[in-house]
Amino acid sequence: MAAAELLGPGRAGASTLNTAATRVSVIGDSLTLGTLPYQADALSGAGWARSTIDAHGSRGIRTKVKSDKNTGLTAVDAIREASGDSVLWVVALGTNDAGLYPKLKQPDMIRLMMDHIGTGHRVLWVNIYLPDKPIRHESWNAALQTVADERPGEMFIFDWAGLAAANPHWLADDQIHCTGKGYARRSAAIALATRSIVPAGRTATGQRSPDGPPI
Repeated sequence: MAAAELLGPGRAGASTLNTAATRVSVIGDSLTLGTLPYQADALSGAGWARSTIDAHGSRGIRTKVKSDKNTGLTAVDAIREASGDSVLWVVALGTNDAGLYPKLKQPDMIRLMMDHIGTGHRVLWVNIYLPDKPIRHESWNAALQTVADERPGEMFIFDWAGLAAANPHWLADDQIHCTGKGYARRSAAIALATRSIVPAGRTATGQRSPDGPPI
């Protein structure tokens, strides 16, 4: 099974920032928090010169769930202020949002995050897996596909739901979070998928980055 679903020819504009050309930023909730021992090394191994990972438990796109002070939207701003822009953004949000918004509102929440990242970037969005609440993950993942279909070449889907379903031994007892091995596998698969979207040494438009390795 492919690690990421590529959705067609590019629509994203050129990235004009040299630092962005070799940087990937990851925004996520507690599932991304669990990957922290592995994700940066996996991205480095995939050829990314720089990576920034911003993870908080119980995070949603816009809603401050429980005690989390940071949302997906504020994470974009915080990363840009601290580290600059990125040619590729990995968004691993939705597990908390799926139960907060009705089905018809879910595409709007995803569009909100995409618009906040802005055009001229590529986004790899990790879909969700809630085997105990399949209606929730099916609805959210369908909303992701709806928005991805609207933005070919700009938004790509990483099929975590399919990967997790095929490898249930990667999951912890709650069937949402992962074991250590599961987090390591998730990290490696996401890193591999990023290079299906932005090959090493190239910008979002396929031009070689000045400080990236040749292909």
